[in-house]
Amino acid sequence: MLTRYLGPVLMSFASRHKKSPRIGFIGAGRVGSALAWHCRRLGYGIAGITDKRPKQAWLAYGWLKIPYQRLRPRDIAARSDVLFLTVPDGSIEPEFSAVRRWILPGTIVAHCSGALGTDAFPGAQKQGLETLALHPVQTFTSHSLAIQNLPGSHWTLEGSPKGLQFGRRLVRQLKGRALVVRSADRPLYHAMCVIASNFLNCLLDASETIAENLGLSRAGARRMLLPLMRAVLDSSERLGPVRALTGPAQRGDAETLERHLSALGSRLPELVPLYRIISLRLLELANRQGLNKRAVRRIRESLEKA
Repeated sequence: MLTRYLGPVLMSFASRHKKSPRIGFIGAGRVGSALAWHCRRLGYGIAGITDKRPKQAWLAYGWLKIPYQRLRPRDIAARSDVLFLTVPDGSIEPEFSAVRRWILPGTIVAHCSGALGTDAFPGAQKQGLETLALHPVQTFTSHSLAIQNLPGSHWTLEGSPKGLQFGRRLVRQLKGRALVVRSADRPLYHAMCVIASNFLNCLLDASETIAENLGLSRAGARRMLLPLMRAVLDSSERLGPVRALTGPAQRGDAETLERHLSALGSRLPELVPLYRIISLRLLELANRQGLNKRAVRRIRESLEKA
């Protein structure tokens, strides 16, 4: 038992005298696997990868083109200079608690959650550990796209001085941009990211639901609507969301909005709350664009009646 514990510890001690730190990963999902792939590409040593699903870890070793090792989380913790806990948000603190006794002082413990800060590592500072919360402002629908999309992304950081130093260095190497977001602000920051990304899926799905009601296929509706959505995003990139706004709310066209609400109410009533809430927000944009007060009041009355 003693040799099984001392082996990883001695390897980790030796690694701290190398120029490039050894990075370990507990969690071999899309973000963890992609980050491990890029760390290896950038010349970092890989202390190991593990996952509760052994096949997932085995696949990650395959992408990295290094021999597979079935390591326990505590083995990786003991031999890492930087330890990433790339697990679901609710598992970060329990995983840290499970392996912290094997983490050597001076190790950087990190996670990639957007909503959590380094307070997910309670007692880390007292133990002599450095901390880092490193979140990519990016979406990953597959492992290959995660590897492709990480370089050039924006990242938000929070952590101890040495943790931030490492995080900034890694972001620079990935040709990205780094912004510090405090632990207290991270839930609100992550809500911003969810609205800008996941909400688009909701809007497209609602549009496809209407298409089905009209007798159109979802795939056909997607082909028709995605160019429109891309054009809106392009306009917003150039002009900002207020100046790029078009449509009935921007024109002060209460009658058209009322027709929309009537049609949805009779055929797809479950979409009325979504249409109403978003239209109220669009009305705020139209107001900032200069829509006259009478039109704003008329539209708000129509939407509040819905």
